[in-house]
Amino acid sequence: MKQQMKRMALMAGALTALMAFMALNVAAQDSMMKDDKTAGDKMMMDHSKPTVAIIRADWCAACQKLEPTMSELMTQYKDRLNFVVLDVTTDEKTAEAAKTARALGISKFFEANKKNTSTVIVLGKKNKILFKTTHNYDRDAYVRAFDDAVAKASSMSMKKQG
Repeated sequence: MKQQMKRMALMAGALTALMAFMALNVAAQDSMMKDDKTAGDKMMMDHSKPTVAIIRADWCAACQKLEPTMSELMTQYKDRLNFVVLDVTTDEKTAEAAKTARALGISKFFEANKKNTSTVIVLGKKNKILFKTTHNYDRDAYVRAFDDAVAKASSMSMKKQG
């Protein structure tokens, strides 16, 4: 009787471990699918709009200080600008950011600046850098740069139409 109880306890433990493993596997697949979707969304941009690229990392104090301002401006300008965050927190995230930069055609810029966290650039037509700054917390400077980029983009589209 004791032997049978031990066997059942072992089987129950093994079954529980198997179910936990399967649940983790499903959760990991869901997470990967969400990450793939996010990566795909990054590349689905309106190419008629200027792009703001931000190099940041979780461990960067300057990035943390800039984050509330950028978050607010991303909401304010979401219909007029594309925003791309190039996260260099870990080697894995840096590799992902490098892929994103390559897809955007700014891989040379990224490679040259990936160690300069809290760098913000505004890219215009043909990825021309219209504005670049690092460790800048002046909200008004960003508003001016973003407004200038939007104005240039709309004047370019007006010239195409006219």
